[in-house]
Amino acid sequence: MCNNPLFDKSTFRAFFYFFQELLVHNYVYLVIHTKIINFFINSQEGEFSNPGIVLESGRTYLLIMLVGNLPFIIKEIYATSLREMKETFIPMLSGIIAIVVNLFLNYLLIFGKWGFPKLGTSGAAIATVVSRFVEMIFVIVYVKIKNKQFDYLNGVYQKILSFQSFKKFLPKTLLLLSNEVLWALSLTLILSCYALRGLDYVASFNICNTVTNVFLTVGTSLGNATAIILGNKLGAKDISDAKASSYRILAFSIIVTIVFSFIMVGSSFILPNIYETSENIKEVARNLIIIGAIFLPVHAFNTCCYFVLRAGGRIVLTILFDSVFVLIVRLPLAFILSKYTTMSIYIVYAIVDGIDFIKTFVGYILIDKGIWLKA
Repeated sequence: MCNNPLFDKSTFRAFFYFFQELLVHNYVYLVIHTKIINFFINSQEGEFSNPGIVLESGRTYLLIMLVGNLPFIIKEIYATSLREMKETFIPMLSGIIAIVVNLFLNYLLIFGKWGFPKLGTSGAAIATVVSRFVEMIFVIVYVKIKNKQFDYLNGVYQKILSFQSFKKFLPKTLLLLSNEVLWALSLTLILSCYALRGLDYVASFNICNTVTNVFLTVGTSLGNATAIILGNKLGAKDISDAKASSYRILAFSIIVTIVFSFIMVGSSFILPNIYETSENIKEVARNLIIIGAIFLPVHAFNTCCYFVLRAGGRIVLTILFDSVFVLIVRLPLAFILSKYTTMSIYIVYAIVDGIDFIKTFVGYILIDKGIWLKA
């Protein structure tokens, strides 16, 4: 079993998620969550915004979400292993079930429907945690039913605790983990830069990001598919077909996300109205969603470039391409434009998002040169 490459992949994945969720996220939640929330709060109060309420609601939300880390870790280990075995339907189905459960419980617990208590943001957190447990149980039950087909997952948790696992997987884990932490931190700080324009803008960006993230899953899904397809071809030492496939995937990512961009623009006139907030916040969110839709193909293309490079084992290069770019280019740009200019928030957002065109050109050049093609 220990010589099974699939077993090693699953063990590495378990190792990675263990460090990412239990060590990093739990530290953020328990130790510095108040400081992070304060990044988004300044002295300005909007019509629907009170800094004290925002801080307390955010703290409660994060502490409840802490419970959802463990089921998320376990689910991701199983789900990504299934995808690499070309079993993509079950992870997708589990995600759909989790979304339905989350939406349903959000309705019940946020607004206190059908006899449930009205819990507000705490209800939203509880709904998310419960949906994660449902998703985890669904995936585990499927794997146990199909145990013979996925026997390489047996014993993966015991292997995490062995000294050999630490020695073998820790260097790669720390590199990938540093990328994830830097990327998430940079995006959080960028949002805090926008908050310098007023707390009401935080509400608008939260609506925008919620809608945008739904459509960005298209790019993420294409990226995961890229890693699986190219990883298999490189593993089979089919270098020429791997490079040809990378071009097809990149072209496909642009075509698909252009279609979804139009859908996203249409959703901007509907989805913000779901939120119980001021018309001004809804209007700002609507315009931000339209701007985000314009750059959706760019983000999807860059995501696929990232996974192409990572499929070839170019971990350091992917870190430079992903989190380092956001940290040294997008973040300073967002801060300078938000704090030291009087530009409209729409122009600031468009410039900060549009700067990713640089990554698009760099990513294509790197892929075209074939420096990632390692069997």
